[in-house]
Amino acid sequence: MSSFRLPTLAELRLTLPFVDSAQPWRLVRYASIDWTIIVLCWAAMRAMPNPFAYAVGVLLIAGRLQSFGVILHDACHLPARRLSLPLALVEAFAGWTIGSSIAAMRYHHLRHHRAVGTRQDPYLHRLSARGGWVRRVMMLRGALLPLWWPLRALMAPVALAWPAFRSWYARGFLQDRSHAELRRHPEVIACARHDLPHCVAYWLAITAVVHWDLPFMAYYGLPWVLGGIMNANRVLLEHEHVEVGERAPETIWSMTRTLGFGWFGKLVLYPRNIGFHQVHHAYPALALEHLPAVHHHLQTHINQGIASTGSTANRT
Repeated sequence: MSSFRLPTLAELRLTLPFVDSAQPWRLVRYASIDWTIIVLCWAAMRAMPNPFAYAVGVLLIAGRLQSFGVILHDACHLPARRLSLPLALVEAFAGWTIGSSIAAMRYHHLRHHRAVGTRQDPYLHRLSARGGWVRRVMMLRGALLPLWWPLRALMAPVALAWPAFRSWYARGFLQDRSHAELRRHPEVIACARHDLPHCVAYWLAITAVVHWDLPFMAYYGLPWVLGGIMNANRVLLEHEHVEVGERAPETIWSMTRTLGFGWFGKLVLYPRNIGFHQVHHAYPALALEHLPAVHHHLQTHINQGIASTGSTANRT
């Protein structure tokens, strides 16, 4: 049993009244900043054609592509199911650009929160618990994400037109682990419908790359592959990949990790505070910008609780 108790969200807001959920227009601003950095990296890579400048540019762009995933992740925790203008912009500029959508991320990510540490958890990878070379090989699977995620959008018309394909679509692309019959599942159908404009955008992008012979692989593809590997590595590191029976928030906190790695982590590996994963699981709806402050507050709260428990035990 845990030797501390996490405060409820209401209790947390009494101490930190500024914490709140994500603001859609703020997410648009974050995506705009990331796109500005990417364009500046492209300009620098073109102006300074040497291996060092190219390598730095690839790293920075990979970090911004990961940042897009964090922005989309915050959007998927918002309660709204209809796409407002700012959320439509977030989906296009932070979702489509990494092969995802708010609906698709909501499908697998919210199931992860509801079922973390169980067989229904889409992110539970039991082999990863072995660590070592097994985990490193699993990390390299992230190199396939730039192919697999866009393929979901391209297969959306098939899923809508062919009901028998929808269960495979949900298990293969949305990470559904329910083993249920999903051909009439409304959320699966909604995900496929949301992917139709995404599919059209991809075909237009593919046509443009081929027609104008754009250097897609050098300037976007390779950073995307690297970002996919870093994303897969982060997912493997965020939790202990073992099944748990107890669902208390304190238990989930104990099996979840906070990831840092200094300035490089903030810039590339775990951008936009995604490394504060313990706090995120404790309060999933909190906006990304509030996670560091809540983390530091909870660390003090937990340490005081453990110390109090220890002193009480000693007196006993």
